[in-house]
Formats: sequence, structure tokens, C-alpha cells
Amino acid sequence: MPVLFIGPVLIIQITFLFTPLANTFVLAFTNASTIGGGVFTGLENFATIFSSPLFWEATGRTGLYMLIATPLLVGVSLFLAILLNTQMRGSGIVRPILFSPLVMPMAVVALMFQFVLSSDGLINQVLEGLHVIAAPIPFLTSSRLALISAVLVTVWKGCGLYTLILLAALQNVSRELDEAAELDGASWLRRTWSVTIPQIRGTIGLIAILAAIAALRVFTEPYVLTGGGPGTSSTTIVLYLFGKGISPGTAAGFASAVSLILFAFVLLVSAVGWAISRRGRVR
Repeated sequence: MPVLFIGPVLIIQITFLFTPLANTFVLAFTNASTIGGGVFTGLENFATIFSSPLFWEATGRTGLYMLIATPLLVGVSLFLAILLNTQMRGSGIVRPILFSPLVMPMAVVALMFQFVLSSDGLINQVLEGLHVIAAPIPFLTSSRLALISAVLVTVWKGCGLYTLILLAALQNVSRELDEAAELDGASWLRRTWSVTIPQIRGTIGLIAILAAIAALRVFTEPYVLTGGGPGTSSTTIVLYLFGKGISPGTAAGFASAVSLILFAFVLLVSAVGWAISRRGRVR
């Protein structure tokens, strides 16, 4: 009977997850293309990848993306969760507005921000109408601002989910400790920092790991906003992989090797995050 219940799910997982994953491991050591064929080439794909300047540029850019997006996501989500957890007027209206991005596909969100951030977009039109700027701000055409613009899309889209997770954790915070600190004369800010946040440290660590992994795998935001440009200034690892192995006739084996390297990066970030959170719990 248990097999009958889990059988359909297992079939789906094996067909669409484990089989492609195993195939990726095999293809990574071949020179196969997306239209088939290929022979075993050993570590040749990995040697080519590690000697590619564009790969290291994409890796560094992805790391920078993660270092910017993760603290922003955690900080903004924590701030919003703490505010929503207080009995403030209007929180019932703010919550559905905050969580609405959760139901929107990332491609739609990116297209919306492309309209907002373009040279003739909403933000530039408003700022020019108020005579704040004399020329449009090149959010999507500047090599310095393109990656930051993509980060803003990630934060806007992701903070609703992480806020929801933190808000659920805040519901289980001990009220007795907060009330005791209040009786001792501690301010709201002091109680939040010294009493509330330490009790949800594990949840904060969890969303930090999730946000870091999501940043490592970012694709839709830079692809829709800038296509990886201008030049290669917003090309991430996944965009690099996409360009190498998605179009017909491109190097599927090479792209599979890039996928394995990305998989190793995700495992590394997960292991580091888990070790840091475990160390914090031990203390």
C-alpha cells in the first residue's frame, strides 16, 4: 500500500529529476552536442572551463551578486517581518501587498521592472518630470548599474517569501522574555535586538542559505532585463551555461560540466551556511 501511494511521485521524480541529473553527470565527460552524438573526453571540458576568462568573470559576478542580494534579502525580510509582527495600524493591508509578488512568475516581474527601469521608463520619466535629473539614469545600459538593477528585482520578488517564513518564526517567540525585558526598562529596539532576534537565529540562517543558493542560480532577472549585458557585465554562471548549451547544436557536454561546477558551488555554500548556523546554535 505505501508503494501505491508514493509510486506516482517516484515515477515523476525519477523521470524528470534523477534521470536528467544522472544524464548530466555522464554528458559532462563527453563532447556531446544538443542534437546528439559525442564521445568520452575525460576531463577536457573541465580543463576548458577553468581556462576560460569568461567563466571566471561570470563566477566572480555571480559571487558579487550573491554577496549583495543575500544580506539585502535577509535584512529587508527581517525588518518587514518584525514590523508586521507588531500590532500596527494598517498591517492587514500591507500583508497582501507584500506577499503579492509570490504569485507572480519571475519572468513577468522582470518584464515589469524592465518597463520601470528603462531609459524611457516610469522612474526616469517621474524624475525628469520633477526636474531631479537632466538625463535618464542608465539602469539597464550601464555596466555598473545593470547588475544592481537585477539584484533589486531579486529582492522585490523574494522578500515576500522570506518575510512569511520569518513571520511564522516570530509567532513562536517567547512573550515572557520580551515582557520581562520590558519590565526591566528595555526599549523596543533593545528587546528586538537582544531578545527577539536571537530566538529566530536558526530561521534567519535558513533564509540566508536559501537566498544565497537562489542568487547563485539567478538567471531570469539578468536574462530578461539586460540579456547579460551591456557586454558581459551582468552575465552570471547560469547565463554562461545557457549560452553554451541551450541552442541547437551547442555543446551539451560542456554545459553539463558547467552545471556540475555550479552544483558544487551550491553544495559548498550550503555546507558553509549549515556549519555557521550549527556553530551559532552550539553557542
